[in-house]
Amino acid sequence: MKRPDLRTVARYFLSPPLAGFANGRAVRIVDLSIKGARIELVEQFTPGESVFLVIVSNRGEITVPGTILWCEIDTLLMENIHDRYLAGVAFAHASTTVDALLDELCGHDCAYRIEDFRDHDRYRVTAPLTGSLGEIAPVSILDISIRGARIASEGKIPTGAGGQLRFQVDDESGPTDVYAKVMWSTPSISGGEQAGLLVSGEDEAMRRAIHRLCVRGEARIDLDSLRRKFDSMRTHSERQHVAG
Repeated sequence: MKRPDLRTVARYFLSPPLAGFANGRAVRIVDLSIKGARIELVEQFTPGESVFLVIVSNRGEITVPGTILWCEIDTLLMENIHDRYLAGVAFAHASTTVDALLDELCGHDCAYRIEDFRDHDRYRVTAPLTGSLGEIAPVSILDISIRGARIASEGKIPTGAGGQLRFQVDDESGPTDVYAKVMWSTPSISGGEQAGLLVSGEDEAMRRAIHRLCVRGEARIDLDSLRRKFDSMRTHSERQHVAG
């Protein structure tokens, strides 16, 4: 099964996961793209830490340099002396070797495109991030993905309204300025309103902002959403294997 020619970089859930190493630590690679991976491990990494990820496959070992974007505890294993962590790795450059590996895994029904199952990952903003939406200012950005955000404001946020969402993570990364549309709006318990925004066609700008937030420790992936996605894909892959 040849992978479709996609305009954006696709990420693939691996079933079963591939073994590997990150800076010498044993890991399992649970999803993979030419620009990054998600790994399971028992020793925690620090966001912003540089790693060499070694992917073990029937093609041999593939080594890719990268950066840890986030690392969160996944499940407390009561019968074990170690906790388990999930970590996101962004590769230093797109890997053609990983691309060839993904073609082979898809051909053997061992990789499934994540975007076919659920929307893009959500990240909770853990440090105050203030911006504006058109003439509505200030707004607080509560969570963010490459296709949208959830914001709060003391004033009215009309559903259906559109405008430039502007914010800046730090001086080094510069401002992010993207067009967003209000998909829903509701009163907030603490006063004011919260709203969900849709951002289209600005994947790279939003990805850069999320990358910087994660490296600075100012955003964390929503693990509940991520776990639901993984559960959906595991169920699908099990059904595929039974049907085969």
